[in-house]
Amino acid sequence: MFIASALGILAAFFFFGILSSGKVSSSSEYSVASRKATAGGVSGIILGSLVGGSSTVGTVQMAYHYGLSAWWFTLGGGIGCLIMGLWFVKPLRATELITLPQFLGRHFGQGSAFLSAVATALGSFIALIAQFLAGTALLGSVFPFPAWVSAVFMAVLILAFAYGGGIKSFSRLGKVKIIFLYGVMILCVGAAFLSGQTPSVLMRSLPADPFFNIFARGVAKDLGAFTSLLCGVLCGQIYIQAVYAASSDATARKGCLWTSLITPPLGLLGVWIGLALRNSGVAVEASQALPFFIRTYFHPLAAGLLWSGIMITVLGTSVGITFGVATNLTRDMYLKTKRAAAYDDGKILLASRITVLGTVIAAGLIALAAGKSMILQWAYLGMGIKGAGIIIPLIAAVFLPGRLPAVWSLLSGTCGLAGVFIGAAFFKGMDPLLPGLALSGAIALAGLVLARRKTSLPGG
Repeated sequence: MFIASALGILAAFFFFGILSSGKVSSSSEYSVASRKATAGGVSGIILGSLVGGSSTVGTVQMAYHYGLSAWWFTLGGGIGCLIMGLWFVKPLRATELITLPQFLGRHFGQGSAFLSAVATALGSFIALIAQFLAGTALLGSVFPFPAWVSAVFMAVLILAFAYGGGIKSFSRLGKVKIIFLYGVMILCVGAAFLSGQTPSVLMRSLPADPFFNIFARGVAKDLGAFTSLLCGVLCGQIYIQAVYAASSDATARKGCLWTSLITPPLGLLGVWIGLALRNSGVAVEASQALPFFIRTYFHPLAAGLLWSGIMITVLGTSVGITFGVATNLTRDMYLKTKRAAAYDDGKILLASRITVLGTVIAAGLIALAAGKSMILQWAYLGMGIKGAGIIIPLIAAVFLPGRLPAVWSLLSGTCGLAGVFIGAAFFKGMDPLLPGLALSGAIALAGLVLARRKTSLPGG
């Protein structure tokens, strides 16, 4: 009964997304929905990517270990969308582009464009690994398959939806899945409440530290995680694609603001579920905490429906991230080569789809090698890499256009990425994004000061 229910819901969502999107006939339709997305469509694209395995399986996993500290992912994501809607939509949409590297290239030249393409593609790819870890954990909780079979099944599902309708089908999936997901998480919290795991009981029964300490993993590490989400949303290709896909500036802004309200409460629901399972005394592999809860507290038919809701969430996010990576690799790297410069629209669409295939295969292989590592750690790392290499030049382009010289923008982004790897190697109690941002910011500030001095000199 459980399997029949789960597979039936998965099939219904798959056909809904494919059939409602229609045939994709151009690369623009595939990548930015022909720039006709409504506010709901924009929100659907963002939610489809942002709210996934990290926000559900990963949040419950971390809450089972650390409690309230697991909220930073969805809280940071929501505030990042708020900042995007309030201050970044208009300057980003001032030119009809498709990718963030194209935007930065307009301001700082091809060096910064290429560096930002590398940073956002690498960061998004690492985030895709997190989704694979969540998806294989979900599949492993139901089907007694080896890990590699679960990874193959996950890859097939991602590719089927990505090839079916491009960004249009993904937007529709995002809007429907968030309604479904809210229902799933509320039902799980309701089951916890009815079993006696109320907030007051949890606060009396569990130690305040770590379970109700928002900085349970350390102030530097948790603030770094929050900052990673802020930067990752502002610098994420799929979120930029959502802004470019909107029919107008007002529509894009409204979609971002809706998302900022919807996202954070989901994290709190996940924290409640993780704490309830911890307080029940059950010892379970942390990555299996959410699927274990669903299968334990609900009838098999209902459990299958709820499980499929979480699986759809993971799948939708995986598709969104895959689109982002493939768009960067195709439009910002491959199509810049002499061989691809003369490609017509059909060949661009084919190149995008081949890149999607390669991205999914590579992420699946690395996820298999990563085993049962913490899902949110991969998500934070991916967001941090995007932010460290892009956010400071992006802020300069949006708020100080023409003030930061191109060479200093490139140096700022390069040093930001280097700082992340230095932080990972030498600052174990701190999120590696923080030293990366500090180094990138210092370089950009030096460039702004020197440029101002030069212009203030006679003849400058």
